Amino acid sequence: MNLNEKREREKETVSQMIRIYCRGKHGGRTLCDECRQLDEYARERSDKCPFTETKTFCSNCKVHCYKPDMRDKIRAVMRYSGPRIIFYYPVTAIRHIIETKREKRRGEIGKMNFKKIIYIIVGCIGVALGAIGAVLPLMPAFPFLLLASVCFCRSSERLDKWFKGTRLYKDNLESFVNGQGMTWKTKIRIMITVTVLMSIGFVMMNQVPVGRMVLAGIWVFHILYFCFGVKNYKDENNNE
Repeated sequence: MNLNEKREREKETVSQMIRIYCRGKHGGRTLCDECRQLDEYARERSDKCPFTETKTFCSNCKVHCYKPDMRDKIRAVMRYSGPRIIFYYPVTAIRHIIETKREKRRGEIGKMNFKKIIYIIVGCIGVALGAIGAVLPLMPAFPFLLLASVCFCRSSERLDKWFKGTRLYKDNLESFVNGQGMTWKTKIRIMITVTVLMSIGFVMMNQVPVGRMVLAGIWVFHILYFCFGVKNYKDENNNE
């Protein structure tokens, strides 16, 4: 269907709803002056609508182009004629329901795909930083790999399966995710990183004693958490 056909169908649908409203509220077989003015105004708005190609009906449009008084009138028409149009114009009603649901579904799929793309991008960044952290002793691999695992789990079953099959995941994250805890090697690497980073902040805050106290408290919490809050996992293959 081309744009002109879609625009004409929309205008006809609005006219049908106005006729139902006028017949029920004003009791005439033909449109009264007030309803005729509303019909002409609605058709004029449809002719000037720049979103006809992407929307199915005015009720789905996020831009209100009607004047306030006309907007109130057309809303009254929609509320009255919406439940009744199936009895007067069944083809129009069914077509409108199908197209409205189809548009809503397309919007939901679009949002879902966008979220998945964001999760995948963040997950890939996490894998890259985690791989660097697995090599460099001063950079933690665990938080980045955990982030990647969460992102892949929420976005792509294929990527999630691939990631969980990598050596990077098995060596650094698998035991923790399975509830077995962490090896001492992984714990020590994280605690060293936390200590180095917080030591830098501690030195830079020589004029802020309160900041030093907060950093010290956070450091103590991290050390206690990884020493006693996270279970020790003994890797039998590496005798850790």
